[in-house]
Amino acid sequence: MFSFLTRKAAPSQPTTLALFPLAATLFPGGRLALKVFEQRYLELAKQRVADGERFGVVTLTAGGEVGAEQRFANVGTAVRVASYDVPSPGLFQLDVVAEDRFEILSTQVEPNGLHQAEIRWLPAEPRLPLPSAYADLGRMLEQVIARNGRDKFADPIALDDASWVGARWVEMLQVPATIKQSLLEINDAELRLKTVRQILQRMGSATG
Repeated sequence: MFSFLTRKAAPSQPTTLALFPLAATLFPGGRLALKVFEQRYLELAKQRVADGERFGVVTLTAGGEVGAEQRFANVGTAVRVASYDVPSPGLFQLDVVAEDRFEILSTQVEPNGLHQAEIRWLPAEPRLPLPSAYADLGRMLEQVIARNGRDKFADPIALDDASWVGARWVEMLQVPATIKQSLLEINDAELRLKTVRQILQRMGSATG
């Protein structure tokens, strides 16, 4: 993999972003591996590798990751390419790290089928130390990270941060996309943690 992790982040805050709709919801601080083979996204990948700028990951609400018929949520997360690989012609493997959330104001489709969005940036969620009432979620997440490898998670690992812990749990949980999207859109780290705990408790009851 060709790594950009030591490259200084570009300071620009564009008002338009190319979109990459996915059957996944990514939060700030998250990390995701993308396999890119559709022509529209290959062109996007080459551009972002070259210029170091960001593109937007949005959650699909209708249609598939491949194909023209796509509808997606109005709030997404901007990502930057941390590293990439080209294992064969016509295939890019991207390792992307999520940064800031944005809201889509309008979209247009380019001739190659790529969605371009006019956006506004959403404020970062206020930082909240992980409340002691949810310390168990931090400990459980630490075990998940140790089991799966720290390299699967973007630095910094912030197990003392309520937003970071809640976001990583939501990304991993097998719950409907509508629930994940609603938890992305709120600005309440403690409510997100409360919801995560309720989901984990229900899952435990279902398997117990």
